[in-house]
Amino acid sequence: MKTVLKLTAAAFALSMVGCHLDKSQPNIELIQDMMESPAIKAQEYDETSPQQRGMRVPPENTIPNDFTPYKYANDFDGALQNKNPLAGDMTAEVLLVGQKYYETNCMVCHGQSGKSDTPVAEKMPNKPPMLITDRVKGMPDGHIYHIITMGQGTMGAYASHIPQKYRWQVVNYIRHIQKQGQE
Repeated sequence: MKTVLKLTAAAFALSMVGCHLDKSQPNIELIQDMMESPAIKAQEYDETSPQQRGMRVPPENTIPNDFTPYKYANDFDGALQNKNPLAGDMTAEVLLVGQKYYETNCMVCHGQSGKSDTPVAEKMPNKPPMLITDRVKGMPDGHIYHIITMGQGTMGAYASHIPQKYRWQVVNYIRHIQKQGQE
């Protein structure tokens, strides 16, 4: 029993060595980089990692937390049947989020009013479609969501740019733009 008490007292004394009552002096680090880990940026050289890259590919078959794989990635007909859980919800909250992501990702090519009249669109060999045409207005919401997620034609996929939980809000914002174009 005395041995256990001696070991406990020694461990406590050793742990207190790193602490100072005087807060103007830094603690003594018993384990280096414990208080402040070295930051490595994504493109930075890292001599301790395989291939000396700071950026690493996640292990195969891993899924981020709170992520649901898009089940219509290879099923276009199924995507057309995908129902918008926010259909008709044109509240300020939904539209502001949709507008934020639209203006960040879509407006460069499709324009603020959906007319694809931007300097970037003018220089493109394949012009992006105007979002206010009858053809796009007639698309089901699931079709627009699918195009945002998977891309179409020269437009790449925006699944990594627009978080999954906000894509339907972008669809609703596009519907809002279409209604404003009629007025």
